[in-house]
Amino acid sequence: MSVEQTSARQRWYKYLNEPSVEDKVSLVIALSIATVILLNIGEILIGSIPKYAIALEEWFLVSSSILVSLFVIEYLLRIWVSAEKPHASNASDWSRRRDYILSPMGIVDLLSFLPFLLWWLLPEAWLSDLRMLKLIAMARIFKLTRYSAPLGLLTRVYEENKHTLLAALMVMMILMFMASTGMYIFERHAQPEAFGSIPASMWWAFVTLTTVGYGDVTPITVAGKVFGAVVTVCGVGVAAMPAGIFASSFVQLIKEQERQKRLALKAKHHESYAEEIRQLHLEMTASEKREVDYLMEELGLTLDQAIGVVSHFRR
Repeated sequence: MSVEQTSARQRWYKYLNEPSVEDKVSLVIALSIATVILLNIGEILIGSIPKYAIALEEWFLVSSSILVSLFVIEYLLRIWVSAEKPHASNASDWSRRRDYILSPMGIVDLLSFLPFLLWWLLPEAWLSDLRMLKLIAMARIFKLTRYSAPLGLLTRVYEENKHTLLAALMVMMILMFMASTGMYIFERHAQPEAFGSIPASMWWAFVTLTTVGYGDVTPITVAGKVFGAVVTVCGVGVAAMPAGIFASSFVQLIKEQERQKRLALKAKHHESYAEEIRQLHLEMTASEKREVDYLMEELGLTLDQAIGVVSHFRR
């Protein structure tokens, strides 16, 4: 691969994956992609209204074709530039591209245009309802996480706590099975329609354990009410676990992000100050430089301290 091709691929990797205010090209590309996503979501929302769906059907088809074509181009570009992914120096270009395609964001990028593409390619008898396919393609809203710091933080929270969240989900499933089994035992004769089987009882168990409590199905026997009270108390703690994990991790990541910003700003000021000191040293006369060297060697002063001493007594 030529140097020009490699350089172009690296530039496009930064344009697509590292948008920055300082880089106007990447900023324009990021804003353009975000605008396309928002326009497409707006088109889907308006298209779900029956009167607009009928009146603007042809316009929706044209706009969807244009927007989906842009998503396809973006997806192909991301596959191409994913070979420049950092922290994977030992991996081949194709393995890096495969990693992107199979990654959560790669799947989201694929789903952003695949339903419409299938509707266009496959026979109409197979996929006749374009609106339902558009709803599936609403997964493209997750593409906005690339251009929103808060949404990006939520993604990091999930990635860093996925094992803990999975454990909380397993506890939730176990308690839901126990709750539905118990309610089936106590209420199956009194309410055979609502609690006639363990699967039927799972709706009540899920609603109760999540503390939603729709009230459409409730126990009526004394034993069922007592058991339901116990399940409700357990549900408060179970429902609080994922919320607590997300809240604590979110606050921790925000603090970490602020700390990194302070360190970066401090490093920038330090670099600017060091450059200023070097410039002052270059502008000194030969005798002043000798005095600076003497102060640094004999008295152990730093460069900026020595320059300050010499400048003070030379005035």
